[in-house]
Amino acid sequence: MGTALLSIIFGLVAQGNWLVVLRFFSRQPFGITDPIFHKEIGFYVFSLPFLNMLRSWVLGALIITLLGSAGLYLLSYTAQQLKFDFARPVLAHVGGLAMAILGLFAWGYWLGIWELVFSGRGVVFGASYADMHAKLPAQWILLVVVLVVMGVMLVSILKHKFRWPLYAIGGWIAAAIIAGGIFPAVVQRLQVEPNELA
Repeated sequence: MGTALLSIIFGLVAQGNWLVVLRFFSRQPFGITDPIFHKEIGFYVFSLPFLNMLRSWVLGALIITLLGSAGLYLLSYTAQQLKFDFARPVLAHVGGLAMAILGLFAWGYWLGIWELVFSGRGVVFGASYADMHAKLPAQWILLVVVLVVMGVMLVSILKHKFRWPLYAIGGWIAAAIIAGGIFPAVVQRLQVEPNELA
């Protein structure tokens, strides 16, 4: 029943993006590249929207699977009146799902690099000074941070140290706030906006 419900939900999501799918499978090259990353324009028009949709769809499915699995384990332990002690098979299953989700976040940071082409941060549409000198490095930093968190999670599964990922995820959140939010805003405010006013 649950599988059927999920299939209906994600089927409706895919149906709402059928034009994105159709454009991707009917894509044609434009014959020109963007001046920033030197990628074919067709990538931004056809491939990037499809990859974002695919990532969102898989991410949603994995998050629901993770929450459902964790809930089932908790109910099972409760029904048997057992202490939830993060047994290795449970930790491996839940941790594996969490690592897959983290991998999709890393993929999202990678896709976010190309999406800077559509940035509306500056006075002109497209990647601004703040995007190229603050947001772009931040995307790469956060991508690496997520990969490190995945490594920590893998080691924690092998060594049965379930607290380690919590610290690593906390570091990731801090990096996302500082590198992904505060730093680009500071560069925009202190370096870009004064020049725009001048």
